[in-house]
Amino acid sequence: MNGLAHHAPPGIWHAALPYRSTAEFEDVACRFAEDAAQADAAVLIACSTSPLRRMQARLDGMGERVTWLDISDQGANPGRMIHAICRFVGQHAGRPAWCVQEAAWPSRPADELWEVIRYEALMNLALAELMPPRPAVASPVRVLCPYHVGLPAEVVACAAATHPLTASDGRWQASPRYRLGLGRDVVPPGCDQPLPPPPGDALELLYHRDLASVRSLVFANARAAGLPPGRASDLLMAVGELTANTLAHTSGSGALTMWATRTAVICEVRDGGHITDPLAGQLRPGPAMAGGGRGLWVVHQLCDLVQVRSGSDGTTVRVHMRLAP
Repeated sequence: MNGLAHHAPPGIWHAALPYRSTAEFEDVACRFAEDAAQADAAVLIACSTSPLRRMQARLDGMGERVTWLDISDQGANPGRMIHAICRFVGQHAGRPAWCVQEAAWPSRPADELWEVIRYEALMNLALAELMPPRPAVASPVRVLCPYHVGLPAEVVACAAATHPLTASDGRWQASPRYRLGLGRDVVPPGCDQPLPPPPGDALELLYHRDLASVRSLVFANARAAGLPPGRASDLLMAVGELTANTLAHTSGSGALTMWATRTAVICEVRDGGHITDPLAGQLRPGPAMAGGGRGLWVVHQLCDLVQVRSGSDGTTVRVHMRLAP
């Protein structure tokens, strides 16, 4: 797949790379980076620790031309990656920006994989905003997303539906399954299914104007479940942002549900509001947008997984904080 700098299709350059082995993924990603260097593009490679280290060794001669991001740490929450890529593009304004991001891998839990698919669909909206004014030319921003063929079949199918381009027979071509536009139906239906109900022994609290009881419940139970003080404070801040949004943007009350599993502490906030902006929380609001999505963006930065379901009947936001293994 060499020659990417000279064979770029017009429109959004967001490609799914089906691969069968880590070596295959790393080989394509390294050649992608080398082609980017020939095009004088800034390069971002975001992947899990082991392939990142191997590619760092292989691309050692490229030095500062490549920016590295360990996605298993800084990009653990898929909801952070659109901001990370847009920020990278902004840091290299005036230059093409080529990005490799490994957001899905076979051992990733199913609830996280569905949020990856949601994020991949929303990435098309963000990339459309970065497009040059002439739609007949190729975008200066390119995002390559590897997907192992051993992932669940429905995830692989959704990946093909959320990427305008795919790799086939050694070439990049239009994805025949890409059916999503840039309108209201940008997210695949599978990503908008109702979340599984909380367990029967979950704690539940209704709140109105006084959030002191919310703060007490969250912090005490987060610490009791095993979250260290700093992480418990982060969860408290995230839930505080969500419950404050209820008071600021709805006329009614809200409900907080909290429980713990073997691997995470989970809080769910439900209210009667409706989030109409599909990119809410994905991009950092500017100073002129005080109160306009800043709270949900903060939640994404603090938590390990954020699941949002919103419609005319209300909004549910479920946040996860991982427990140490």
